[in-house]
Amino acid sequence: MRNVGKQFEYDFKKSMPDYVLLYRLPDAAQSFNGNSNLRFSRKNPFDFLLWNSKKHILYALELKTVKGSSISFERNEQEKKEIHYNQIKGLNDWNKYDGIICGFIIEFRKIETTVFIDIETFNELIKRIDKKSFNYLDLIESKLNFKIIPQTKKQSRYRYDIEKIL
Repeated sequence: MRNVGKQFEYDFKKSMPDYVLLYRLPDAAQSFNGNSNLRFSRKNPFDFLLWNSKKHILYALELKTVKGSSISFERNEQEKKEIHYNQIKGLNDWNKYDGIICGFIIEFRKIETTVFIDIETFNELIKRIDKKSFNYLDLIESKLNFKIIPQTKKQSRYRYDIEKIL
């Protein structure tokens, strides 16, 4: 598997406990051939729905993996960054409902750290910073609520202790 994003998703799926239902929303057509100029293509609000059957909580999750220790985000629809404006909007829209937790799972490959940031924390973070990206140190210094997901390297791939965020 060449695409590191798809490999991260695969590792994430393999890390699920047996009481979790994980559903990947279908990708839009342009993601298969690299054509982003399709007029009526669907833009997913996020990647996954995760159902925790023990606590009866639904998670709406967008997974991101970045080579370095920072990740960029869009403040409007015209920008082209790693976290897309429609993903932020989609998570905010779903976050209005009781029983749904919405957020980002971000893997910072350079520092081998993966975090969960709920959408409300993300919104507060981007209000506080003037730049169009944030790094792991920004998260620490913000003193906002985010969770580190413990990870264990299995030969060359990771397994994530997802139960720490559930």
